[in-house]
Amino acid sequence: MDFTADEYARRDADRLREILAGPPVTWVFLGDSITQGVTHTHGHRGYVEHFAERVRGELGRRGDAVINSGVSGATTEDLLPEFHWRAGRFAPDVVFVMFGTNDILAGEDGVRGFRYRLDQIVQRSRDVGATVVLQTPPPVLEEGGRSPHLLALYADAVREVARDLGVLVVDHSGAWASAAGDAGDDVAPAGWLDDAFHPGARGHHELTLTLLSTLGISDRTSDVCSLQVDDAVGAPA
Repeated sequence: MDFTADEYARRDADRLREILAGPPVTWVFLGDSITQGVTHTHGHRGYVEHFAERVRGELGRRGDAVINSGVSGATTEDLLPEFHWRAGRFAPDVVFVMFGTNDILAGEDGVRGFRYRLDQIVQRSRDVGATVVLQTPPPVLEEGGRSPHLLALYADAVREVARDLGVLVVDHSGAWASAAGDAGDDVAPAGWLDDAFHPGARGHHELTLTLLSTLGISDRTSDVCSLQVDDAVGAPA
């Protein structure tokens, strides 16, 4: 059966609610070093680990498997030929996808290819029976071919794919931009980034809050959601 984008969106939203109320499932996270959560959290939990604690611990879904298939330095181009190894072999029920931070090194000319590859990742995830959740990457500073302007273009591409295919999107880029504006900062609130483009411990917690809120499982009274992370943890000296 063919679905329209709106029908996919409604179906996926309903399915996520059913998943969270049903038997154990497998959640797979695809992405780059931000998803992998290495080095820049300085020993603190990354956002995937926070998610696992919220779902498997606080929500009591002990039988769920939360698999982090993020690979430092990865792009959508790297992921496609490795899709089975990174995701398909786990028979995932839900696949989270966050790319763009490395893809932007292809510049403005790379946006079209990025959008196409993201489309393919969604289709392959659906082919193995998974519900897909796209995520925009958090913002970057101007450094080494990366820039806030380019990141915005790639974040828009994620939103466009989500809209065209009827996929739920977790808009970290928009959330960080809003928080930065409220704080009077240019790109990201002070202390959220560990370097020019890797979130630190505080940044990862903020990614967690946006993700959980979008999925409808945020609770400010929970230990995960109410965790206070010092802005100075992992922030550049």
